[in-house]
Amino acid sequence: MPALLAVVAALVTLAAAGDARAQVQASTTATYYHESGGGLSHNAITPSVRVRGTIRDAVTVRLGWDADIVSGASVAVVDAPGDVDAITSATRWSDFRNVVSGGIGVRGEYTSLDVTYAWGRESDYRSHSFAIAGRAELFDRNTTFELSYARGFDQICNLRQPRAQDAVDRQRLPSSDGCFSADDREALSLSLQTFQGSWTQAWLPILTTQLTLTAQVLNGYQANAYRAVWLGRAAAQEHHPENRVRYAAGLGVRLWVQPLRGALQLFGRAYRDTWNILSATAELAWEQNIAAGLRVRVRGRYYNQTGAAFFSDDYGRAPRGQYFTGDRELSPMSSFVAGGRIRWELPAGDDGKVGPFNAFGIAAVFDWIKYDFREFRYGRVAVPNDTGMLATLGLDAEF
Repeated sequence: MPALLAVVAALVTLAAAGDARAQVQASTTATYYHESGGGLSHNAITPSVRVRGTIRDAVTVRLGWDADIVSGASVAVVDAPGDVDAITSATRWSDFRNVVSGGIGVRGEYTSLDVTYAWGRESDYRSHSFAIAGRAELFDRNTTFELSYARGFDQICNLRQPRAQDAVDRQRLPSSDGCFSADDREALSLSLQTFQGSWTQAWLPILTTQLTLTAQVLNGYQANAYRAVWLGRAAAQEHHPENRVRYAAGLGVRLWVQPLRGALQLFGRAYRDTWNILSATAELAWEQNIAAGLRVRVRGRYYNQTGAAFFSDDYGRAPRGQYFTGDRELSPMSSFVAGGRIRWELPAGDDGKVGPFNAFGIAAVFDWIKYDFREFRYGRVAVPNDTGMLATLGLDAEF
């Protein structure tokens, strides 16, 4: 992996220094997410860096780095009995994740092919993945088709327990200490395959649509090793099916309104999976040109889903077969997002540059999120951390 990253970095440097027709683009973002309410909270800081070099408009090499610095509190035993206050006795946790990626793309006049590899690591999770994507433009570039395939190979740390043991007797993982090295820990596999196709069509100079179809196949461990569920007589590590297939279809519409110098954007998405979750998403947005290089976008999004077939709010009283979960996001739920984005591309000087750069842009995003977990409880207590906010600041430059 270090050798691959060194090669990609060297190609970018060569493109910047040795070819008059080479371009180098660099961007960095920092995202902060905070979820709060009651005695539970969640915080995540996600920095990222991207570098891309293009040689003679034909070959592009990419290098990226992402990290997640996360902390919060979570309920270790969902629906614990007696006088135990699940909220005040929540377990504090923190983790740090690194993902490094590299890729190469080849472009023709109307077609392109891109290949990407990513490597990720955190204290209790390891991942390798690759993706290949092809793109073709037809009919004077009014029609674009894209196909992609991604493959992931993940390893999840868990407490070593006899696999023949009944799920109701398995204990939760107490901490990430010793993961991937201690004798009382084991690594469980998760395989992911994602297929996606999209059709983008410019019907008129002011009207564009995009249809996207996605399918994902997952096989392996998909539960939270740290979470247990009270089953009536004892608590057991939550137990999810090992196989899951997801399907989704999304349609986006963008209409340019010339008198207002802005664009109306509509998006809808339908989803279902073999765990019997069905969901629908609807989004409405408006993007406005304020001045040369300055754009503002505001949006509202609504999401609603059913619960998994094996979800129960109280497995001690209402078991749902061999599987059980303490994941609130597998329950019937909905959410509403309101937010906006502002982007400013700094104007060029008389020499066509922005200081030492060919181009330079600044973007800021803010979203407010409200969740409604209408059937999920911690004992008798509704989910307290049902409000979130997300803020992102990004910079990008072209050399």
